[in-house]
Amino acid sequence: MKNNFNSIAFISALALHLIVLGVLVMGADMSLFKEKPKVPKVMIHATVINQKALTDLAHRKAEKVRVEKHRKQQIVAEELRKKREKEQKVAKKIAQEKRKVEEAKREKKRVLDKKMAQEKAKRVAEVKRVADAKRVAEVKRVAEVKRVAEVKRVAEVKRVEDEKRVAQEKRSAKLKEQKRIAKLKETQRLAKIKKIQKEARDIKERLRQAELDKAMEAEFVDAFSEAQNTQKLTETEKYKSLIKDKISRNWQIEPSMKGKRCRLNISLAPDGLVINVKVLSGDAKVCQSAQRATLKARTLPIPKDASIASQFRKFSITLAPEL
Repeated sequence: MKNNFNSIAFISALALHLIVLGVLVMGADMSLFKEKPKVPKVMIHATVINQKALTDLAHRKAEKVRVEKHRKQQIVAEELRKKREKEQKVAKKIAQEKRKVEEAKREKKRVLDKKMAQEKAKRVAEVKRVADAKRVAEVKRVAEVKRVAEVKRVAEVKRVEDEKRVAQEKRSAKLKEQKRIAKLKETQRLAKIKKIQKEARDIKERLRQAELDKAMEAEFVDAFSEAQNTQKLTETEKYKSLIKDKISRNWQIEPSMKGKRCRLNISLAPDGLVINVKVLSGDAKVCQSAQRATLKARTLPIPKDASIASQFRKFSITLAPEL
């Protein structure tokens, strides 16, 4: 709208200058067409005029006309010069006004462009600021999410590690207690074995002494001993059968053991407690299995008769798995 107003002002100024120029031109032209001053008529009396005088008069009139014409030409030329000068001034002023208008338009455009550029820069800066703020906020949000996730992960790892540690401590404590109990039992077992071995040595010593005593009395009891040997043989076979039966109850027999045998040497305490088991001969797998079964039985049946029971302190027996 302001541009339209400036255009109208420029056109109005130009029209005004053109009108002024037209008035000046018309004024100059009108001066040319003014009525010529009337030359007073010379009354010529009917006299005789000298021809020379007439010639001089004619020359003077012609000169006067020429001078007047020259004067008028100068006046016209001066008026034309002034007219051109005025036109040039008007044109110059119009050009100056036009330049001013153009300069004003350019300045206005420059100011407007500068303002628009500043506004655009402000909009771009605002968009960038908003984008940067969003980006920073997003970075902070992602960082916070990661931080919370990391805190949860660390807490979960710690919880799992604590549970594992507590479980491990419980297992360790349980294992330690089991080892302690096993060690205590082993100590008790070894102590018992030592006690049994000592008792066995004592019994053996007593038996040895008894055998010496018996040797001294052997000549007096030959007949009686012969009668009892048959009974002892029967009792011995009976208890060997009972011993085989108990070992078999603790024996884990496999089909691959069929038809194989093992001969063991077994040492017992006076109460039948198994002290030692040695492999004498036979299939290795069968013998190892029979040895474990004998130790697992812990105690074996022995006769109450001391003279027969003495044969089972240390004896050999052949075992064959029954499938």
